[in-house]
Amino acid sequence: MPRIEVVGSGLIDHHDSAFPTMVRLDDGDIVCGFSMGGGAHVSGGNHCSRSSDQGHTWSYQGAILEPQAEPQQTNHLRLSRARDGTLLAYGQRDLKEQTADGTKHRSCDPVLCRSADGGWSWSPPEVIPFQIPGPYEISNSIVVTEDNRWLAPAATFHEGRYGERVVLHESSDQGETWPALHTVFKDAKPEIGYLEQKVIECEPPHLLATAWVQDYQRDTDVTNRYSFSEDGGRTWNGPHETGIQGQTMTPIWLQDDRFLVLYNRRFGRQSIQMCLVRARGASWEVEF
Repeated sequence: MPRIEVVGSGLIDHHDSAFPTMVRLDDGDIVCGFSMGGGAHVSGGNHCSRSSDQGHTWSYQGAILEPQAEPQQTNHLRLSRARDGTLLAYGQRDLKEQTADGTKHRSCDPVLCRSADGGWSWSPPEVIPFQIPGPYEISNSIVVTEDNRWLAPAATFHEGRYGERVVLHESSDQGETWPALHTVFKDAKPEIGYLEQKVIECEPPHLLATAWVQDYQRDTDVTNRYSFSEDGGRTWNGPHETGIQGQTMTPIWLQDDRFLVLYNRRFGRQSIQMCLVRARGASWEVEF
């Protein structure tokens, strides 16, 4: 039977933070980005810490994108790394305004910050010109493919129709333009939403996407689904059932058709679950 052994751990941050993502630099250091404040409700900005000893100890490095008080502006970004070593912090910047009559208004921008010095300094946010109307849910970093295309995953997040469509915006010029749009998940039934999407590259040009799935008309979770792309994210062959009912499903490729999959179990004995999976096409087999 497979066995997981924890050989060490380190504290990255303790300021009610959430949504960590990590990148490894050429010198072996690890930079971790995270949203600080409000936990999963994200009431602050994005910051990063650094480890030079494989994650055992961490030192705070600085802000990636600060929040704003008036009007209230918060953000949560995810890290990845471009082929030239540039760090990319991609996600959403949420703006909440209250009008004179007390009406609350929320807008959302997809933004990208860059760092050319290992995360010590960051560029001002660039707004990515999405081809679908917001607000959005962005829960995955930019995927930099083997052929050096940048894929920016996002889901629609309209009131009452959360995750109705998950898409990839594609750039072939390192984020200067984003002319192409590809649909990853969109159900034929109008009541199914795909939340907290994750997209990874496997053996090029194959990609895997997973999502927590909800019947938003009945406000109930259904089993998670996945989809494969065999052409670099341009077309997708799913969605397919995983048989797992969870939230925030994150896959890690282990070569061939093997994946380590993490997800949150939110019913019964609640926990963070790990499973080893063999997946190919419409076949998803949990081995452990």
